[in-house]
Amino acid sequence: MGTDLLLMKHRLNIFAPFLGALFMASALWGQETAQKIEKFQVPEFDGLVGEQEWANSQKFLINYEIDPGNNTPSENLTEVFVGYSETHLYVGFIAYTDMKTLRSSIRNRDEAWNDDLVMFGIDTYGDGRYLINFGANAEGNQVDMKFTADGNDDESYDINFESKASKQENAYHVELKIPFNVLQFKKALKYDWNILLYRSTYTGENRSQNLNIAIDRNNNCLPCQAVSTIHLEGIKSENRLLFTPNMVGSWSGEKVAGALSYGALDAGVGLSGLIDLNNTASLEYTINPDFSQVEADVSQVTVNNTFAVEFPERRPYFNEGNDMIASELNTVYTRAINQPLFSSKLISQGEKNRVYWLTAYDESSPYLVAGENESVLEQGGASYANILRYQRTFKGGSNVGFLTTNRFFTDGGSGNTFGLNALYRMKEKYAFTAEFSKSVIKEPEADWIDNNGLIKNKSIALDGESLKGDALALKVTRNTKHWNSEAFYEHYSPHYQTPLGFITRNSIKRVFLGHGYQHFFEKENTLRQLNVFTGSEVIHNYDGLKKYSTLGGELSMQLAGNIYMEFSKWLVLNEEFEGFNATNMPENNFFIRFSPSEKVNMRIFTSWGENIFYDNTPEVGKNFFLGSFNNFQ
Repeated sequence: MGTDLLLMKHRLNIFAPFLGALFMASALWGQETAQKIEKFQVPEFDGLVGEQEWANSQKFLINYEIDPGNNTPSENLTEVFVGYSETHLYVGFIAYTDMKTLRSSIRNRDEAWNDDLVMFGIDTYGDGRYLINFGANAEGNQVDMKFTADGNDDESYDINFESKASKQENAYHVELKIPFNVLQFKKALKYDWNILLYRSTYTGENRSQNLNIAIDRNNNCLPCQAVSTIHLEGIKSENRLLFTPNMVGSWSGEKVAGALSYGALDAGVGLSGLIDLNNTASLEYTINPDFSQVEADVSQVTVNNTFAVEFPERRPYFNEGNDMIASELNTVYTRAINQPLFSSKLISQGEKNRVYWLTAYDESSPYLVAGENESVLEQGGASYANILRYQRTFKGGSNVGFLTTNRFFTDGGSGNTFGLNALYRMKEKYAFTAEFSKSVIKEPEADWIDNNGLIKNKSIALDGESLKGDALALKVTRNTKHWNSEAFYEHYSPHYQTPLGFITRNSIKRVFLGHGYQHFFEKENTLRQLNVFTGSEVIHNYDGLKKYSTLGGELSMQLAGNIYMEFSKWLVLNEEFEGFNATNMPENNFFIRFSPSEKVNMRIFTSWGENIFYDNTPEVGKNFFLGSFNNFQ
């Protein structure tokens, strides 16, 4: 099939979710559930949890300490009240504590994780696929995140809700007001939704994490353990219709011959929005978005590194649905859509089926070529991008699905991946993950990459070659109260590429084995928790050459006084780079965190050992790093 025909088909596909959604919206708009049954008098939303106004609510206790304790009674109890109106869910917390030692300050959103805080998690489908968590600290500053069945929790997840808080003599109160239209659920006359309640607090100098249930450490699927339920009747989810226009402009000048000379005004307008098709599906879109206000990237060390560096996605438009496209093979990296002029995203969260479909026209697309010893990342041209994900969910957090990504450059060239994946949980303590992906690449003829190297007789430079590759990941984990084991295998063939993902290294076959032990001590002990881990990793290339092998272990301890220490020691048995083979290189790391009060938070990290200096003439050198990251209020 010719490139022009592929481009034409993709131009049609890019607008299909948007146009189809507008048609569906006219049919689905305003549908409601059964008649409301009044059971709960809506409280005054003021951050004060009064006994009378919450009298008819469903009541729970957060009374199990899970860290550093092991399902021991919580020292600081928390009462939780849950009620609802036709359109909103209301949650009230009374969090008892010694208010003189309360740790809480005014924070930005999602920055209060080290404060005393409360959180309400909900699974509307009851199958353990995820928990959506809403919370706040004692100031009412919001936190939210999504727990997933595979442990790839999403702290960047943001959702709209209201929170208020107040401080009392022996407790602080938090009230949450959650609209039903931010949740996906199957319409019914009656609902039983699973919930998980959490509180992070401090007992003396020590941080204490608590739940409303005794956690089963033989089951590493936290959402699957949300067994408490809330009962609702007669609710409805009002469809959202959101429009967010933006206008940006800049005007600059320079001083010439003593006078300021201004250039032309650089201005732009854009529009973003969201349309609910029903209470399980929504469409987002953005036209000429302005991402200039997005938080800057966290600094990363790139010295002595031959591979491209990955940064987290901070653009809000791309964050919703991240748990659906996360994969062991990193097939999707939404920052590969660098400068979208237009994008639409359709997400459907059904009872058994989940769909994610994103399309975009990207005005300036990056081009990444992975290799055995290095990767090349350069700026390319305009392209059409497409990501389609389907997932079938099962009880207990298991799922199967497929994922395809497609990129078509406007001046020729394309990249496609087609993949299958599965997660199977057995007897709670075992989890099996399998993922396979195939890539089909037609290089553009462009001068974006200035590199004369070869990968298996194919040039790195973009000269119109056709490439095919595959990748496979297999993982088995076993988790119990004291013992945790993992076996992992993955390979990336020499010509495997991810046009909308972030794979920087291929031509490798990797095996990793790890085994750990954890022990919980009595709270009166100075040593509260101990973790020991040992593991080994071996990497070969596709010619059978051993590229890397290591063996080592880690030791971590939680001590009284809110002190945490971690030490690791690894021995790199061998590492091969461009014909140079180094052996017996030690790697040592030590970290300590000390936070005796809210006003003092000290962290010290040091590493030392040996590693290869990656250059045209590689050699082994010594390395040493010492850093301190401290906060004082």
